[in-house]
Parts: sequence; C-alpha cells; structure tokens
Amino acid sequence: MTPAINMLSNAFTAFKPSPIETRLVETTLPVIQASPIVEFVTQANAHQSREALVDRISEIIASYRIRGSDDRYEEVYKPRLLEKLRCFISNNEEINFVIPAYPFKSPNHEEKVLGPNPDVGERLSLEHLNSLGARITQIYPTGAQITIVSDGCCYNDLLGVSNEETYRYTEGLQRIVDRLCLRHIRFADIFELVDGALSVPVSEKEYVSHIDVLKARLFKNCSGEKPREMDNNATLTYRGYIKFLMSDLAVFYREKKMSKSAIKKHSAVVARAMIERGHVFSALVATASAPHVRLSIHASDNTNKLSVALLPHEQYSSFPVTPWHNTPCLGAEQSSVSLGRKPSMATDGATYRICQDDLGLQFLCADVPMYSVLENNNQPELHPLYPFGLKVRVPRNLPMTRMRLDRVAELAQVQTPILFEGLDSMHYTAKTGEEFQRIAGRGLSLSLLHEGVASVSAVASYFVQIPAEREDDDALVPFVEAAAALDDLRLRVLHRWQAGDVMVCDHRSVLPVHLSPSFLRVLRGN
Repeated sequence: MTPAINMLSNAFTAFKPSPIETRLVETTLPVIQASPIVEFVTQANAHQSREALVDRISEIIASYRIRGSDDRYEEVYKPRLLEKLRCFISNNEEINFVIPAYPFKSPNHEEKVLGPNPDVGERLSLEHLNSLGARITQIYPTGAQITIVSDGCCYNDLLGVSNEETYRYTEGLQRIVDRLCLRHIRFADIFELVDGALSVPVSEKEYVSHIDVLKARLFKNCSGEKPREMDNNATLTYRGYIKFLMSDLAVFYREKKMSKSAIKKHSAVVARAMIERGHVFSALVATASAPHVRLSIHASDNTNKLSVALLPHEQYSSFPVTPWHNTPCLGAEQSSVSLGRKPSMATDGATYRICQDDLGLQFLCADVPMYSVLENNNQPELHPLYPFGLKVRVPRNLPMTRMRLDRVAELAQVQTPILFEGLDSMHYTAKTGEEFQRIAGRGLSLSLLHEGVASVSAVASYFVQIPAEREDDDALVPFVEAAAALDDLRLRVLHRWQAGDVMVCDHRSVLPVHLSPSFLRVLRGN
C-alpha cells in the first residue's frame, strides 16, 4: 500500500463525525519510522523484485495507450518495452520517454480552434503526460521524464503557418510547464538533435532567421511524391492526415474556390509530403535522442512505438484527440473539459462564452444558468482542474448568502468536486449547510474550511473519483476501490485550501475526504 493510500485510509478510519455543525478535524500525517532490522536480500529475490517493478511500470505505461482494432501491443511491443525498462532499472537510470508532438495550432481558427496560442486543452494534456512520469516515480524513485520534441518545423510551411507562430506556440507550452511546475515534462529542440547545427535559438528573431536553413538541410531529399511502400502504421497516419487537412485547410480551400477534386488532390499532395518529412524527423529523433521509450500521438498497431492518448477520458481511448486540432469546452453535461471541433450555434443551437483559467489560457464555457452561481446571474471565474473538478473564484469576501445554492447543487452533479475561493467564512453557519442539504438532497455535501485555521499555511484534501453508477448507500466499498487505485493520478485530485474556501461535492461520482455536509476533514503534514 502506497503512503498516499495509508494516509487516506488512516484518516478515513479515524474520522467520526458528530451532529451537523461547522467543524474542523485535523489529522496529522503519521511519521514513518525506519526499521532497525537489517535484511539480507538474495540475488534471486532481488531479481524477482526488479521484475515485479518492471511489470508494474509497464502496466502504468500501457494504461495510457490507444487501443486500435489491430492492436499488437501484447505480442509485439510489450516484450521490447519490458527489455528497455530492465535496462533503465538495472542501471538505476531515469526512464525517458520521447514523443514528437505539439507542432502548432490548426490554421483553421474559424471552425477548429480558438486561435494560434496554447489554451486549456494544451494545459490539460501536458498535465496528463506529466501524470505518467509522476505515477512511475511513486514506485520508482529514480523517476521518469517525458521529452517532447515539437515537430512544428516539419509541417508549418505546408499548412501555411508562419515560423513566428510556430515558435510562439512552443514558447507558450514551455510557460505552462514552468508555471505549473510539471517536473516530469521537458522539451528537446530540433537544433539540439541535428548534428553540426547552429546553437539553439534564444529568441524568436534568431529562430526565424535560422530555421529555414535547418529545414532545407534536413528535408533536402523529400520530393513530395507518393512513397512507393507504406506499412500499416504509415497508411493509418496518411489517412489521418487527409482527414485533418480537409478541415485544417478548409478556409484556404474556400478562399481559392477550389473544386472537390482539386481539394482532394491538394490534400493528398500535402499528406504525402508530411509522411516523407515525418519519416525523416522520426529517424532523427530515434538516432539523436538519448535511450528512450518512443511514444506517438498517431493511431498505430503498437508495434514499433506506443500510441498514447493526451487526455484521460474514456471516449478518447480508441482514437487520437489532440489539443492543437480542437477546442476545450465546458459543456452543460460533460463531467470535465472536453476537446472537440469548435462548437457553433449554427450546428448545435447552443451559445458559449470565452473564459480564461488562472494562467490566462482560454476555453469555452456553455452559456447556461448552471455556471451562474452568483445572484443576479453574475459570472464567476471558472478554472478547470486536472483530471476532474472545477475551481470557482468569486469576488473576495463574498457572503455565502449571495450564492445560488440551487445552481451550486446542479453544477456539482456535473462538475465535481468544486472548490469555491474568496467567500466570507463569517457568514457561513450550520444553517447554511442545512439549507444546502434541503436543496441538494442526499449525495451532495458542502463544507467550509473554518477561519480558525487561517494560520495553517498548507492544508490539503484528496478527492478520488469513483464509478458514477455506484450507489452511495455503502460508503466503504467505493472507498476501498478508490484507495486501491490511488496511485493513478487520473483518478484523484488534490486541492489546496485557504481559510474561507468552500468545497461542494457529489458523492455519487467522487469520494472526498469529508463525508458529511458542514464537516471538513483536513489532512496536514508536518
């Protein structure tokens, strides 16, 4: 059992709520005592222990993969993966993943994306990749890193995207990683990989002045003609390119008033050029990168590389969904941010408003009453959380009496858990909790961090996602199941609390560390 599971389990068994009233229960995390006993480990036991670790890490990696109809992971890729993992672990080396991805935003800003800059879709996908490294590090302290090699320079001129725009997109990704402290993500620059190339540019001007020279050298033998032979994976990628080009270049095609046959022909030519350049780029990444496990965002049969999803949602398990081709949206029914074609009132009849998260990254939010939880339909700041949940920032010291508890309850049944920041805790009473319980009914809870712990600088709560179909009558069963999967960061979210914060939670889809309305359980380390 991991320390995190022990932490939650101990706190769970120790918690005994009394009659409904505002209360804080502080649970200090137990101090781990080192055993004075020296154990002698035989070589056979060490081998078994290493093999068990290799198998567990491979299971974590495989849980991120895309499973196509012709998936050959088990019989072809897995044995190679296990061998690579043995090498890393035997040498006590950091496990290195390499993924060519994150080129630039689709040039179709009208129908596919919000604009040329990274948005909440990129943020969530980077957090998702980071969780792969974090999960491995939980059981292998040497750690794991995901190295992203932006392949924007391969394709930007083919799709009419400028070098300047490509550079700014990559810089935006780096800012997200830095500000969120995603320590398992790093970037490799194309200039670092090409032998004898110029030094890595340190400014947009320097990048623009050198990149075309590097590309001419790198792709000098790419003719744009149809490759004579394409294996199954290349064929899948080629078809995917055709599909995306029809939408990526839709505005260009309309401006040129091209016929259907001309559009099809042009898309095929561009797709062939992309395939050729992609082969050159992949070969460069394979030979110039340090020893690594190769990941891919393209659909494949999982033989030579591992296709992975960039978001944890179940509906994305069988085909790639990438943030640079889609728009992040908080809908009226989705349990978390979804990625898809930019919604249009003309097609679905709904209206959306552009919002920004705490990093200033954009996303769309359905313009429905559920998200207007303040009186007079005032709009609070909404910040989507990874992998699920929502942070709602309200005007500072807002009395809770100015919140629409009916809408809060409605929202909690869709986006949960919800952390409210900025409320005036002095106006919260047990009566407020009782009123919320009357409005919300069984299964929802509302809890507040009492102002009496304002001096506590770091208080935190874990929330674990459980199957939505579970009945909430037996609280122990989902808790045990959730605790058993606690090492999967895609199933839990950690909230940092400040005095006056309020948490609203739907117990039918998430198990919080506080179990009753008006009660708060805070887990606090030394």
